[in-house]
Amino acid sequence: MNSKFRVVYYFVFLFFLSGLGFACMHARQRIRVIRVPLVHASDIRPVTDSLLVPYVYTNVVSLKGLPLKEKKEKFFQMLLPAVVSAKTEMAINRKRVIQIMKEKHPAKAEVYFLDSLKSRYKTSSTKELVNRLHSVPVSIVLAQAAIESGWGSSRFFLKANNPFGIWSFDAKHNRIEADSNRNGKKIYLRKFNDLEEAIDEYFIMIATRKSFARLQKACIDTQDPYKLVPYLNAYSERGADYTKDLSKMIRTNHLEKYDQYHIRPDYLL
Repeated sequence: MNSKFRVVYYFVFLFFLSGLGFACMHARQRIRVIRVPLVHASDIRPVTDSLLVPYVYTNVVSLKGLPLKEKKEKFFQMLLPAVVSAKTEMAINRKRVIQIMKEKHPAKAEVYFLDSLKSRYKTSSTKELVNRLHSVPVSIVLAQAAIESGWGSSRFFLKANNPFGIWSFDAKHNRIEADSNRNGKKIYLRKFNDLEEAIDEYFIMIATRKSFARLQKACIDTQDPYKLVPYLNAYSERGADYTKDLSKMIRTNHLEKYDQYHIRPDYLL
């Protein structure tokens, strides 16, 4: 290869790497996650401590046929490490953004970091970015996943790694058609590569959609799930009945305990 082509190849390669880095922003940057493929429900690691090993499952499995108690346990264990990892990553990023705000002349890497996060969280304001990096408690995330996916039995959970019933309004999305429609119009649901991607999109949706603006603001002041749940009435057409079911789901399954779970320090980078 002559020198001219070497130079061209070099810059194309750098451009590719740069794009790849941006495309992989959803991947954990500050947590050493352990990605685990699932074949059977028995492959789901048990959660025995409030300090979690960050297992992130690359796919979901059917829990059909399991006794109800075991089915619930496996469902929460399948999602819990990825949910806590996502919240932890957001908290770490929020602290870093606050630190950068204090710097008079942030380094180029810090500016790139800010710009990437702003793009992802759909804001041009650093102050607003800090606010959007506050998130709902783990208990709410798990309760919504259980209700929206029917304890992991829904088609969009099993075929699309989508535990939250997140809709798609963009034909460019990877998505699947819903079984039902609205007023004769087709409905599509997002299809995700894995649970990590789905959970990240859930948090971004909560942080950026206008219908959840009051919820996002309330998250800054409290992490009490029962005070926050009423702000999710726009998540479902069922409105107040939906939020009542969420509160009941949290209470009857004692999901508040998971709000105190953390990633083991030796897995933080």
